[in-house]
Amino acid sequence: MENQGNMQSRKKAAVIYFLAAFFIACIGIAGANYLKGELGLSAEELVKKVELTVEIAVLLGIAIAVRHLLKKRNRKIAGIIVLLFVAGVFSWQNSGIWQESQLKPQRLETPESEFDRYDIKDGHFTVAEANANIVKEINVDYLDNVTVHFSKPVTQKVIVRVLYETKTQHGFDNKTRKMRVKVHKGETVGCVSMKVKDVTRIKIGIGRKIGTQFDYGYTEINGNYAARMHQKKVSMVKYFVFFMLIPAGYFILAAGKKWQEKTDKNICLRILSFPFGFITILSLFAAFLVVNLVEWVKMTCGNVSFSIILLQLTSPIKGTDSGIINSIIKTAVVPPVLLAVAAVLCYLFIVRGMYALEDLPVKKIPRWSKICIEVVMVVFFLHTVQVQGTEIGMWDYIQSVRESSDFYEKEYVNPAKVKMTFPKEKKNLIYIFMESMESSYADKEDGGTMDDNYIPNLTKLARENVQFTDKKDGKVGGPVCLEATAYTAGGLVAQTSAINLKVMNSGAVSDSFLPNLTALGDILNKQGYNQMFLCGSDGDFAGRDAYFKTHKDYQIEDYKAAIKEGDIPKDYKVYWGHEDKVLYERAKKNLKKLSKEGKPFNLTMLTVDTHFPNGYICDLCENKYDTTYGNAVACADRQVYDFVQWIKKQDFYEDTTIIIAGDHTSMVDTGSKFWKSLSNDYQRTVYNAIINPQCAYKKKVTAKRKFSTMDMFPTTLAALGVEIDGNKLGLGTNLFSGEETLREQLGANYINKELKRNDKMYNQFY
Repeated sequence: MENQGNMQSRKKAAVIYFLAAFFIACIGIAGANYLKGELGLSAEELVKKVELTVEIAVLLGIAIAVRHLLKKRNRKIAGIIVLLFVAGVFSWQNSGIWQESQLKPQRLETPESEFDRYDIKDGHFTVAEANANIVKEINVDYLDNVTVHFSKPVTQKVIVRVLYETKTQHGFDNKTRKMRVKVHKGETVGCVSMKVKDVTRIKIGIGRKIGTQFDYGYTEINGNYAARMHQKKVSMVKYFVFFMLIPAGYFILAAGKKWQEKTDKNICLRILSFPFGFITILSLFAAFLVVNLVEWVKMTCGNVSFSIILLQLTSPIKGTDSGIINSIIKTAVVPPVLLAVAAVLCYLFIVRGMYALEDLPVKKIPRWSKICIEVVMVVFFLHTVQVQGTEIGMWDYIQSVRESSDFYEKEYVNPAKVKMTFPKEKKNLIYIFMESMESSYADKEDGGTMDDNYIPNLTKLARENVQFTDKKDGKVGGPVCLEATAYTAGGLVAQTSAINLKVMNSGAVSDSFLPNLTALGDILNKQGYNQMFLCGSDGDFAGRDAYFKTHKDYQIEDYKAAIKEGDIPKDYKVYWGHEDKVLYERAKKNLKKLSKEGKPFNLTMLTVDTHFPNGYICDLCENKYDTTYGNAVACADRQVYDFVQWIKKQDFYEDTTIIIAGDHTSMVDTGSKFWKSLSNDYQRTVYNAIINPQCAYKKKVTAKRKFSTMDMFPTTLAALGVEIDGNKLGLGTNLFSGEETLREQLGANYINKELKRNDKMYNQFY
């Protein structure tokens, strides 16, 4: 009786341990996904993960019942059959075969008359205008794919893109509801994977570039049925094997008690299993961390190149906005910690449950199984890195930097060797870098992509002064950001030296930053200019102060200087340091000082209130729009306009050129209402305006230009009245000259490809 009672208490303890493991797993998954919910991840993902946890618990429960509750042999066989059946049902459900069987292919009626902006002759299609497409109503509960069939193999690469509307999401959102696929030369089918519910309409675009030709066959939705069913069947087998590993592992561990006692004494097994705790926990945490960091980057930054990610990772974090750091910690670091801790606790409780059932002789699993788990976890981590590295373009980047290029040797024009003639009366320069300011913030009528014009004052300044634009009819436009220039440090370097900024230039820089490079500051310094860099954050963030001190002798007026000079209290800090309202007042003070020193001056300043993702709202801002970022952009627009009007009233204005430019285009928060009208067919460009230029030019050279932010370097000097022999500096072209830029000559894709590669001449800048 005593033994029977002892066994009952052990079974109860085992039940408690197993239930505790189950609830901890659910809590860990729910907690991690709750924190990740800030990134806009759906609740559906959480439900799926909890369901999978429940299914694993059910299978483990059946395995325990088979071993301990079903004493007779025929009942055990029946229990195993039940186990196999339940695992099969779970595998069938998770594989999605039941859903796939309902998605029969359906051919769409697509008469040639419905094709918009195509030239069609005898079944041969040519893209005649931008955004060529066909719109179809479909009304389906679930759309897996849209498949375009060509009647003949394509003779060039053809992009097939599909946008969609749903019952709850109206309008074709080009940013968040657009998929595409490349159909390569010689292929006849393009399958665009969708996997969305309740689709009411689709817009199909075949061919992106004007002039693309193809022979169209037909289009079907939910095509390649046989291939999809085969894939689902393979998925079902994988799920079944996974589900059966759970009870199989339990049976093996429980049946090997005597073997465990013998093998655990083996010295080799002891040595190999010694790092079990360290390796498994570290591998598990690292794998979860990699996945979450990639999710954070993609959800908050969009599809940025890996070089930019690497540059930001290697930059000092000092001066970084605490909101960004907190977001990374909350949504990308803490969830892996929760999951890793939950996994460890589940392991401990399951082992104690097995010990309570006498399936283990001690409260530890066998050493040989620890070694197996070590190997599995290391493989799991490496596989995770491989998949996520592909997801963010890491492997492509590594491949590109291993390749050599002579692009700089062929195209770079060394400013130190170019003859430049300054006017007798040298002009002052005020260069206003506006954080993430791009032309797309204007409305569609003015050249932007928004429903409302968030930058009416900047639009006005662009029209009334000089603006170089990629558009016609006076609409707002500008340059694009090439490889490794679409972030603040890269943007500053691009516009003041006409090169891109590679990894070696970022991170732990000292007092020397690209010492062998000739930049705007070097040129103006030789001409006797007083130079100042003004910002409201820490100047040493991303090595900005080192760059401007190296090129050359800029007085750094940053957040720390504002405290030192009494412009703000010692304990004052908002956002990245202090807001732009304070920055403009400091700029006015310093401009008055510089204008009285009897030398030409260059005041370069960088705003911050429009920094991604939400900007900063100060007491000057209005609550006009339904997004924080929209209000921040509108507020920045008013403040810079008022600042320009103040400059125009000053005595030094007639001898001063003002340049307003975004440092780069903004990152895109795909979950924000602010970006809902953004279309992938719209070319996002950096805002620019040049006020009071000191050079002659023809009006036609300012419109319909293809250029990059690098072209601002020689253009800035030309705006000061400097005559540049050859009109080229660095990789930039003086836009006032009307000569072709590198982008107009070679195309952005080719240039970006070359800029990624290892370049010996570029390395000499170090």
